[in-house]
Amino acid sequence: MTTLYMPSIEELGFRQRLLADPETMSYNAAWGGTIEFPESEWAAWYEQWVANHPQKHFYRYLKNEKGEFVGEVAFHYDPQWGGYMVNVIVLDAYRGHGYGREGLELLCTAAKSRGIAVLYDDIAIDNPAIELFRSAGFCEVARTDKILLLRKELLPVRTEPV
Repeated sequence: MTTLYMPSIEELGFRQRLLADPETMSYNAAWGGTIEFPESEWAAWYEQWVANHPQKHFYRYLKNEKGEFVGEVAFHYDPQWGGYMVNVIVLDAYRGHGYGREGLELLCTAAKSRGIAVLYDDIAIDNPAIELFRSAGFCEVARTDKILLLRKELLPVRTEPV
């Protein structure tokens, strides 16, 4: 069973390793592939994503039944899209074991429990994770030659004034 885990600053080495792994980050090839995450940036990043902005940011590691970190999930409010964007990354060595699906379900539950009605993700057009999102109830709402914008309603959207 996969669980969500809030890392400490000292545990951000896993995120550093995740973002630096070429196979894991192959989905990001069109935008530069791997991402540097030097230790000098950890405190500021942690402050924004984990410690002090629970309504705008949510970040957790995915932990498997053996207690190993296998990936990360997150959502954040993005003013460009006017909604909450999700992020799910599973370390390449752990792909194909259901961790992405379980992580996405746990992420949706966390968002819903915070009153977030809708989640979005913009996924590269050639990213195999598109099927994961579709099977989890995300629907395509826009497409370019580079990305698909997917959306999932978590709570009923009110159409009448209260």
